[in-house]
Amino acid sequence: MDGASAPSSEKDGLKPIATDLERIARAKANADVQAILRDHHREGLSTLFGFDIQPDLRNSDRYIVYAVQGGLGLPDRDYYTREDADSVALREKYRAHIAAMLRLLGDSKEAADASAHAIVALETRLANASLTRVELRDLDNYYNIQTVAKADEMTPRFSWSGWLAHLGLAKLESFSYAHPKFFAEMDRALDDVPLETWKAYLRWNVLRGSAPYLAERFVEENFDFYGRTLRGTKEMRPRWKRVIDQTSDSLGEALGEVYVERAFTPETKARADAMIADLRGAIHGRISNLEWMGDETKKKALEKLGTFVSKIGYPGTWRDYSSLEIGRASYLANVRAANAFEVRRITRKIGQPIDRGEWAMAPQTVNAYYHPLMNEIVFPAAIMQPPFFDGTMDDAVNYGAMGGVIGHEFMHGFDDQGSRFDAKGNMKSWWTDGDRKRFEERAHKLVEQYDAYVAVGDLHVNGKLTLGENIGDLAGITMSYYALQSALKGKERKEIDGFTPEQRFFLSWAQSWRGNFRPEAIRLRVNSDPHSPSMFRTNGPLENMPEFAKAFGCKEGDPMVRPAAQRADIW
Repeated sequence: MDGASAPSSEKDGLKPIATDLERIARAKANADVQAILRDHHREGLSTLFGFDIQPDLRNSDRYIVYAVQGGLGLPDRDYYTREDADSVALREKYRAHIAAMLRLLGDSKEAADASAHAIVALETRLANASLTRVELRDLDNYYNIQTVAKADEMTPRFSWSGWLAHLGLAKLESFSYAHPKFFAEMDRALDDVPLETWKAYLRWNVLRGSAPYLAERFVEENFDFYGRTLRGTKEMRPRWKRVIDQTSDSLGEALGEVYVERAFTPETKARADAMIADLRGAIHGRISNLEWMGDETKKKALEKLGTFVSKIGYPGTWRDYSSLEIGRASYLANVRAANAFEVRRITRKIGQPIDRGEWAMAPQTVNAYYHPLMNEIVFPAAIMQPPFFDGTMDDAVNYGAMGGVIGHEFMHGFDDQGSRFDAKGNMKSWWTDGDRKRFEERAHKLVEQYDAYVAVGDLHVNGKLTLGENIGDLAGITMSYYALQSALKGKERKEIDGFTPEQRFFLSWAQSWRGNFRPEAIRLRVNSDPHSPSMFRTNGPLENMPEFAKAFGCKEGDPMVRPAAQRADIW
């Protein structure tokens, strides 16, 4: 496949983006810049800022538009604001990368260097007006409903009404103007940043978004920075694997339908349903017996638990891709067609009933999620495979791995953010003040625990950024442990390979998180990912569990036993 497809891309050269570059070159004023931005968004390229269409955080029976901060080429705003030596050096490498890419367009070295400095300066300005990753975990920071007319007043140089009309949403009266500080700075920049800088920025965004699908020189330079430099990846995967991944991203459910036929059996689904029922029972029992939570809050928590919807394997109705045209013009043209299809699909949601059968992941995705506005937990078919699930293994192994995942997603509904949503999926407090305070005090112990972990060099895990996932891990594996105890009732509790069921449970949890990460990849995760690195996802929860200590005979003072005063005991 490499040999069959590469020549076409090489022969095309810049042809797939030639029209974009020519249009940018012709831009004469702010109005031209905005027209290009509008087209980018309609085609699925989120230049300058981002948007999505999701249920209303406070009225989950309707869809609304969320306009959000963005516009950065580095993974996070802190990459632009930190002044330590490593961050400064990385920014210089990023500037050099932009310049190298622009030279591939035919710019002289002097022109490319000047444009790269201007682009990074503009992105730095946007970064300084952006919220941090920790601030973005607070969902209140995504909710700022404004009328379209009011938003237009707040950004006199940028037309929200024009932007929405271009997306086919001219009749929309309001939306979530999520990050006003960012949009105010964006608006000022549209006024005082030179036109030539905006043209350079637009060229860069077209190139950055297109590079993986162009000729090999663009692919390689893109990988050199985003793969080798940022992640420490030494070699690019073969082209055919990258194309399969792109097909999965663009035609997820079409590919998923084939995957499910081959890899997901009714027996697997039945076993998953049984595990979910066991987990639900264990969670009900744990919440009912919490000493720190009052009866009023318990009643609301159990009401929410009772409304959880679980989705296993694949959607009941497959997505219709018949309006998506895939042709032979170029690889990039097909990627763009798929992106534009997705924009059309989500914008059509406005004014429609909530689609509670929709899936946010394709069946072939090895992952799972909790959706707070739908109050649902979703497990694609691909995660119901080893090492997370193996139908030939005993309950202890499957509950330690897949049970931990199921418990994790359940308990996202009760982490520091998910717990702010009620049984109907609305962001609405259902806690008494005293119970909420006690919850936050207990959760803070996890912040302190993970803050102390050193991931690589002198870089610590961010306990506040990872709090929700860490609560999910601790609560999830705890709930799965007690679900296993229920599943083992009346059964012979025999050792296998010299290990008790409890020991096999915890060993399976550890095995499910095995992985190799280069130092650069760990650094990137700590800086930008709400999930802790795998070694801390493995050991961090277990250090808080007396059940783990008992299973392996650990004593107070042992490395895997946190002192009682520091132990996080939440759910």
